[in-house]
Amino acid sequence: MKLSEKVAVITGGGSGIGRAAAILMAKEGAKVAVINRTLETGQETVRQLVDEGGCGLAIAADVADSMQMQQAFQTIFDEYQRIDIVLANAGINGVWSPIEEIEPEEWDKTINTNLRGTFLTVKYAVPYLKKQGGSIVITSSINGTRSFKKVGATAYASTKAAQVALAKMLALELAPSQIRVNVICPGRGGDFH
Repeated sequence: MKLSEKVAVITGGGSGIGRAAAILMAKEGAKVAVINRTLETGQETVRQLVDEGGCGLAIAADVADSMQMQQAFQTIFDEYQRIDIVLANAGINGVWSPIEEIEPEEWDKTINTNLRGTFLTVKYAVPYLKKQGGSIVITSSINGTRSFKKVGATAYASTKAAQVALAKMLALELAPSQIRVNVICPGRGGDFH
């Protein structure tokens, strides 16, 4: 078990990549805390990993809400006394439409969830990670790095490109604290090409 005695925090762990990562990390021995906007879907993930012999905790929080995220990380630390791994995975597609049709509120929602949410996740995780070092992984997208063929993804692609730059800056800043920072850029086959 590669992650025995480690504590992993996953935002957006109620479905998709986040759920799969939570289950895999639990199988490798990590105690997994799932932060999800909807408690029920976070609890479903935790039930699944517990049924498979893992250990987990589900917390409801909006990644774009500073107070909720600060409290979520405090709750996780209070429960497990450490945080070793953070997967900043929560994100939304937002509204995909031509630029003149995107409402400012729709733009803000995508920016707040995908970029501010990543910032707040890292901001509130770092003090705990600095206690012993650890790893941060940010889920971005090929839409933020190289796949610019789908019209209307302006807000989404902007947040994903910003996450890549954020990861590079954080890697530089946090290396002296023994915190590794990586970014993954998944794509979904024909959907993005």
